[in-house]
Amino acid sequence: MKIITWNANGRFSEKFPAILEEDADIYVIQECENPLTIDSDDYVEFASNYFWVGENPIKGLGIFAKSDVKLELVDLDAKGLRYFIPVNVNDDFNLLGVWTNPDMDGTKTVHYPKEITKYYEEHKGSEFFNEDMIICGDFNCDARIKGLHAKNVNEVIEKLAECGLSDLYHHINNEKEGEESQATFYMYRHLDKPFHLDHVFAAKDKVKSLEIGDAEKWLKLSDHMPIIFEI
Repeated sequence: MKIITWNANGRFSEKFPAILEEDADIYVIQECENPLTIDSDDYVEFASNYFWVGENPIKGLGIFAKSDVKLELVDLDAKGLRYFIPVNVNDDFNLLGVWTNPDMDGTKTVHYPKEITKYYEEHKGSEFFNEDMIICGDFNCDARIKGLHAKNVNEVIEKLAECGLSDLYHHINNEKEGEESQATFYMYRHLDKPFHLDHVFAAKDKVKSLEIGDAEKWLKLSDHMPIIFEI
């Protein structure tokens, strides 16, 4: 099974044909429109099997899947944390789509990692969090942002390790947090402003392959690169 996570940087209903070229089974998309509010037959057809969450109808978090993939929403209260979509896939494994987006009282960079640790703490006692699950999306977390933000990123890693999950880019490429050779985000779409904000967490043997999209192609569409992985 192929899964892609990508922050489309808005207007996903116009951009989705580009990501369809990757022919994934599941797409976890940040900054995308609510299909119920978009007058586009093509987008509605693409979104025939999906879950979406958000307060702004043109910029939320969605999980979209092929018609033969069974997605079942898991009943977990987000407790006001933004944005998370917990689903079960094919009665086989749990998938948590993530786009950390703190409320207006927590918009400073330091708060982004805390959204994930708070969500984990709220639900770690449930059966949803386990070593067979996958967490992916735009975490807005990069350890090279020094100080308390970096400390909070390390806390995310430590907390998720409690249920056997690792940051798979770093495991596969044998790179340390904050020392990534490949970026997932370029501020202002400038190649000289790279960050690694997007992540996939799973058990170390869960994912067969993982790659980050080529900036030459994807910067024309977004400031984020897709992460494409197979399980």
